[in-house]
Formats: sequence, C-alpha cells, structure tokens
Amino acid sequence: MAAIRTLDQLQASLTENLVWRTNEMDQWLMVAGRVRSHELPGILRGGLALIYAHWEGYVKDSACAYLEYVSRKGLKVGDLRPELAAIALRSSLGKGEQSKDSKSHTEIVSLIRNELNRPAQLKYDAATIRTRSNLNFKVFDDIMHSIGCDASRHEIFQLLIDARLLKFRNEIAHGRQEYVALDDWMEIRDRVVLILKDVRDQISNSAAQKLYLASSVAASSSSV
Repeated sequence: MAAIRTLDQLQASLTENLVWRTNEMDQWLMVAGRVRSHELPGILRGGLALIYAHWEGYVKDSACAYLEYVSRKGLKVGDLRPELAAIALRSSLGKGEQSKDSKSHTEIVSLIRNELNRPAQLKYDAATIRTRSNLNFKVFDDIMHSIGCDASRHEIFQLLIDARLLKFRNEIAHGRQEYVALDDWMEIRDRVVLILKDVRDQISNSAAQKLYLASSVAASSSSV
C-alpha cells in the first residue's frame, strides 16, 4: 500500500476503500435477487457477515489512514489535539495505569511534559485502532473520539448496529441458524453505508481543515 503523505492521497485512499466495499455489497444484493427462494436464506446470512466485515474493516482502515497522514506531517506531540496526542503517548499513559504509587504518577507527568516537544510518532497499524473484533456502537464511538471525530450524530442507529447487525453476525459466526430477511439486510446495508460515508467525510474534512492540531481545539473553544 502506498504511503499517505498528502491530502489528495488520503482522500483518494478513503474513497477507493469505500467504493470497492460498497460495490461488493451491491453485487451481493444482485446475486440475492437472482437466486431461488429456497437459496435466499443462505445468501443473506453470508451477506450479513459481509456487511459486518466491511463495517469493521472500513472504520479501522480509514482511521489508520488518517493516523498515517497526521504522523507524516512532522508535528510535535504538543502540536496535536488531545485525542491524537493521547494516541502518541499511549505507551507512557499505559505505565501510569499499572501503578497506584504517587511517585510513579509524578514520573509519568514529567515524562509526558518532556515528550510534548518530541516528534509525534503515531502508530497507524491495526493494533492502534481497537475494534475488539466486535465493533458495536460504543466501540465505534470510542474510535471516532480517539481521532477527534464525532459519532454522536449516528446514535439514532445504535440499536440497528448493536441489536441487529452485531446480533445477526454473532449468531451466524457461532453457527446458529439465524434467519435474515431481505428487507432487514437492505436496511442494515443502507444505514451502514450511510455511516461509513460520514466517517470518510469527517476524516477528509478534519485533514483539510487541519483539525488534528491543538490550535483548532483552542480556536473552537474560544468561539463558544
């Protein structure tokens, strides 16, 4: 995969990644429309697993692409908005979580202050964006927050994600004979694609408007 250094490269990566995923789901729907009625349940079960794979895959890939873009900007940790700085300092913050000793906590604070002027090295591998192989709405919200984006506008779809997409996917993954209706499949697919398009747009706008910078947060706070 080519390195993501420029805004154009980031936006192209976000769009291309989404296009092939939506095309694959569209093709699955075309197949479902051509099979015999007794074959449809199996097709839709597999199609539901496909929707989940693209739901988790795109959220993870797009967040990693954004972290790579920001990481290659040559910024210092102190230049980053708090959410992204937390990712850059995750290993240091983790040390503090493991100790209740006040001296250790003091050392962590000193370490963090010292690191604010160091180059921001954001890891952008799959381990950084933790979907936990079970991307429910709470985990999605946490991922979006971690990169400075907002999932609250999609809270209306939380039940669809958790009680339908995740429930169906988990039942299917455990070999249970879960029935998925065509109307359910289409509604879940449409809502997931809608959310993923917004993920793309938010990340693209964050990069274009340089919302990864700490100064963007300060400017936003002063305007309130």
